[in-house]
Amino acid sequence: MFNDYLNNKDCYLELERSFYDYFRLRAQASPVGEKVFKVPYYNTFFSNGLPFMDANPMFSAKNEVNGQILRVVLDEDAHELCSYRDKEAGCELVLIGKLALLDEINKKISAWINAQ
Repeated sequence: MFNDYLNNKDCYLELERSFYDYFRLRAQASPVGEKVFKVPYYNTFFSNGLPFMDANPMFSAKNEVNGQILRVVLDEDAHELCSYRDKEAGCELVLIGKLALLDEINKKISAWINAQ
């Protein structure tokens, strides 16, 4: 469905929206609710208003209460889903994977929300 996201602006924006919709649904159902999150957290636009469209990040959120940050990067060269804590921003969880790993990425997003 989103296979052409890197070459097609409409497809990219639709994929990006699907991440935010998924996140909002999960956050609404969580004990903390969606209001504690700043979504998106990172700016993904150039100063002229055009989107980066490089999928880094494809999605980002910050828990404004505890400072925890989630960043999802899509990289089509990734063979498996990778996650790590950013050493510079010790409160940031980074998920890196390709579109084919979307179900796994969504599970990690849900787990991050539930850990808040």
